[in-house]
Amino acid sequence: MTWNFRVAYGTVVGESLWLEMSLDTGAGAIKQMVSMKWRDAGHWEVEVKAEVRGVARLEYNYVYKREGMEADLKEWGGPRVVEVGEGMGNLFFLDDWRSAGTAERVYEGKLFQAVEGGARTLGEAGVSNGNHELNLYMVRLPDGQVPCVMGGLDALGDWNYEQAVPLVEVVKNLWRVRMNLPTDWRIEYKYALYDPAQGKAVRIEDGPNRVLEGRDGADLVRVSDEGFGRSADLKFRGAGVAVPVFSLRSRIGCGVGEFADLKAMADWAAGVGLKMIQILPINDTTSTHTRDDSYPYSAISVFALHPIYLRLDELSFPVANKAALAAERARLNEERAVEYEEVMAVKWRVTREIFDKHYDTIMGDAAFLEFLKKNWDWVLDYGVFSVKRDEFGTAEFSKWGEWAVYDSKKAESESTSKGVMFYVWLQYELDRQLTDAVAYMHSLGVALKGDLPIGVDRDSVDAWVAPHLFKMRMQTGAPPDAFAVRGQNWGFPTYNWEVMKLDGYAWWRSRFAKLSRYFDAYRIDHILGFFRIWQIPVEHLDGVMGHFEPALPVRLEEFQERGIEFDYNRFCRPYIREEIVVERFGDFADALRRDFLEDLGFGYYGLKEEFSKQVKIQQWFGQLGEGDWANQQWLQDALMELVTEVLFFEVFGSNGTEFHPRMTMTETRSFRDLPEDVRWRMEQLYVDYFFRRQEGFWEEKAYEKLPAMRAASEMLLCGEDLGMVPACVPGVMARLGILSLEIQRMPKSVGSEFFDPAEAPYMSVVSPGTHDMATLRGWWREDEAVRARFAWEMFGIGFPEKELSGEMARRIIEQHLYTPAMLAVFPLQDLLAMDEGLRCSDVEGERINIPAVTPFYWKWRMHMGVEELAEQQSFAGELGKMVKESGR
Repeated sequence: MTWNFRVAYGTVVGESLWLEMSLDTGAGAIKQMVSMKWRDAGHWEVEVKAEVRGVARLEYNYVYKREGMEADLKEWGGPRVVEVGEGMGNLFFLDDWRSAGTAERVYEGKLFQAVEGGARTLGEAGVSNGNHELNLYMVRLPDGQVPCVMGGLDALGDWNYEQAVPLVEVVKNLWRVRMNLPTDWRIEYKYALYDPAQGKAVRIEDGPNRVLEGRDGADLVRVSDEGFGRSADLKFRGAGVAVPVFSLRSRIGCGVGEFADLKAMADWAAGVGLKMIQILPINDTTSTHTRDDSYPYSAISVFALHPIYLRLDELSFPVANKAALAAERARLNEERAVEYEEVMAVKWRVTREIFDKHYDTIMGDAAFLEFLKKNWDWVLDYGVFSVKRDEFGTAEFSKWGEWAVYDSKKAESESTSKGVMFYVWLQYELDRQLTDAVAYMHSLGVALKGDLPIGVDRDSVDAWVAPHLFKMRMQTGAPPDAFAVRGQNWGFPTYNWEVMKLDGYAWWRSRFAKLSRYFDAYRIDHILGFFRIWQIPVEHLDGVMGHFEPALPVRLEEFQERGIEFDYNRFCRPYIREEIVVERFGDFADALRRDFLEDLGFGYYGLKEEFSKQVKIQQWFGQLGEGDWANQQWLQDALMELVTEVLFFEVFGSNGTEFHPRMTMTETRSFRDLPEDVRWRMEQLYVDYFFRRQEGFWEEKAYEKLPAMRAASEMLLCGEDLGMVPACVPGVMARLGILSLEIQRMPKSVGSEFFDPAEAPYMSVVSPGTHDMATLRGWWREDEAVRARFAWEMFGIGFPEKELSGEMARRIIEQHLYTPAMLAVFPLQDLLAMDEGLRCSDVEGERINIPAVTPFYWKWRMHMGVEELAEQQSFAGELGKMVKESGR
């Protein structure tokens, strides 16, 4: 028996394809990896001989390999399965490479099931015998239609629409037909859409004809085609609204948006034709019991939901004092912003009262016990953590005495306590209310898009229970840029990817499974972190003191190879010269030398050991009473800046043989004082490190992680790929079917000031802004020159007014609606900006977050309730018309 495998895939030098196959004849499976041969610019093939007696099961898939890259990339969808028998002497397998990045594979996601619903009935193959089997993978079809095949033979209808051959769905999304076709002819064919009611094809696919050739002597030709050639109008294009849950305002809420408010928001969204609501993270962030906990990206558990989103009136048991709650609700609902601490005080008190009163009933409730059984692997540890946080008055578990190090046996002994069960019950109620809201949204054809933070809180359940999964001596952040010249420090521990890889990223897979219970799509916050993360040692505070991890460092030998004489003290220690001290500190120079510096001779100084790290400086100033340096914030900042005056960071454990260049080192005084020829050589090394050597390495690291994330659930993945984006990122995301984010004010092309939404790729999400940016109206006010250039470049309008008009807002929204992108998502504030009588009068108050301010109070609320918004028929009609006419 001879099997010929041919797959359509284009490669370049250094790339190859392999066949991974398993043959089970009943006595056990025989597995092997076979190298394929390059056939032409678009195909690879291999011939395999095997002896088969009786019926055997063949499983196979294709694997992509690249020289120098350890990670292999398998085609999407798992192995292909074929039953073969003795009568099949010569088999030809003509396959398309199955990419996770095709529209059909993306359409498999939950979002499209939620929006479009409906399950098709599977059937039997339309023709039960023949020497050719055509298989087409196709997910979304117009109602009442099925795919069919047409071609230049009688058996294929001779391109006659009325003689087209329909296919039958035999496995979910896999359509098939078998027929007799000549094996010695070159056959051209196409798929089309078939209307059974009319008995004919009604629309043929776009693109060139498909071709079958080179099949002489085949007993069976099995063709597997990936995807119908969709024209633009057959591609899904939807629109959505972005609003944090805490920002929703309703008459029956309690000073904050709640999960139950998503129902009313979905009513409004469905009414205007929006197919999705996008929210911010909703995990529990209760760390300090202060308004600092309002930061939604600092979760104390990646599984637990935040109690702030509970609807008290919809708990499983009634509120005891309804009159008191009604009075508190009325007062809190009058507030313009979320009063975080007051809201939480009410919810903690009411839920405690209910739990204490109905404790015995709750402990015997079958639904609660079922929830506990399904979630025991995380919810009990979360409950113990919460109890200890309250008991010790801090979430910093390092201060918990004998509980500082997690002990599973001790945690288990505590897990059945009443205090722990209170937190478990809260999670049960939150899960019940959120799943109820999601089910209602789906009944309206509205999907829910969540947000996956890149990090977890350093003082979180996850870090306490599994510290080996994190690099606790490191913290995440962002490198310096025009908006934060000293970089950003987010404080989260970085992931220990090497350890996570050992069990196939089980922690991540569990995390995605939990997310998938609620969400149809999700935004991966800072997806660049899956390629490389900006990592800062915990002894420093400024982001500029970090480096990318992983990264290929500069070896000591490279300095010599580039003609640079390496000087550790000059390159790796703070550069402090006499003239710098005088210029920077003036009249304080003598006191500075006395208290903070040590004289190294020849006009050089070093920081005393107690001031050598930024955290040490912060701690020293924080412990001061009244004295010479008390309340001298400027001095603290200046010393912090002196610490950053280095050119390279030594790689920990390298014994002085490997180094990372400091980001923006070319802007330092240390660099400027180098000899001119050294500056030139050093700059070439800097450019090579940041913009050349890492690309293939980061691409490989992404392929190690992201396919597992993509396969972990059926949610649609959308990546937040903004900032300093490596060149490899777009290709990896496209290949894995992860939608990019396109923001008009943050163009990705070099030299552009603005992004034109009309140029968005289909596999993308376009939006006028994000929660980290000013609203359209706020941005419009910021810079007159930028506003003028935008109005002229985008719309040919000169000298726009300072205030964004409703008409201009409408034009920007329409510009995004008509983009080719799969999804257009609009912050609610920007949609309301179109109606000058409806929008909020407080422009600055509508901003959700200012990244430069840490900690920031996340408190924005809608200035009108969702009930009032639903009553704005004129606005709803106009917006609905815009959405419908744009084809979304």
